[in-house]
Amino acid sequence: MKAPISSTMCPLCGASALETINETGLICSECSYIVTGPRKVPDDREKEHSASNSSPTSETTNEAWQDQVSVRDSSDAVLVEMIATAEEFVRTLRGDSDDCIKTAEILAEAWQSRYFQGRSISVGIAAVIYVSFRRQGVPRPLGVVAETCEISEQELRTGYRALRTDYNVQSEITPPASYLPFLRSQLGLDEATEKRAKELLSSETEVTGSPTSIASACIYLAAKEQGQSVTLAQTGAACGVSKETVWKKTQGITN
Repeated sequence: MKAPISSTMCPLCGASALETINETGLICSECSYIVTGPRKVPDDREKEHSASNSSPTSETTNEAWQDQVSVRDSSDAVLVEMIATAEEFVRTLRGDSDDCIKTAEILAEAWQSRYFQGRSISVGIAAVIYVSFRRQGVPRPLGVVAETCEISEQELRTGYRALRTDYNVQSEITPPASYLPFLRSQLGLDEATEKRAKELLSSETEVTGSPTSIASACIYLAAKEQGQSVTLAQTGAACGVSKETVWKKTQGITN
């Protein structure tokens, strides 16, 4: 679930957009500063701000070392909580253990690259999940990922673009056929229906549009041919598009 926003202000940058993490902690959405946790946790940026007003002593040096350890431990705790949240979403999207591991690896890479600095944690996690499935050749429709992670499609598109361009996280272009296994599972259809949908895709080379909408139309037509009870609305929901979009694509194929 999307973390609730606190009214507390970040002591480092003054932003009020704080998100709860790890149940008791707060992290700033603007600068990624960990505001609260098991104890007050300053970081290097805050210490640099106050360094000019104090002279170094053995006592302050020891406290600074303890603060650095606390920052590291708290940061690790935030990452662990994010990975746990991502795993829950991946499972909801019918991912397996390997999908969870791949997602955790990308999430850790993005966290270390400070991708989450100034970005909503919910949006960042959704973008990582979207990229992870695409990298493995088993993509999930953007609309479905956004709905599962409780963010808007535009937020996911923005987070995805940043993940690709700013942090060199690449993923291959996904053909319509790559969405069919997920759609079949979502709609409770059999393998024969998926096979027929692939045949329709291979024969309809002139149909244009988003890969997800084309896949949704082919799985719908295949289901009808196989006598499966599937509606346009159900197919659209499984693919994250409207039933009108599915219908328009089916008309393009049948014509």
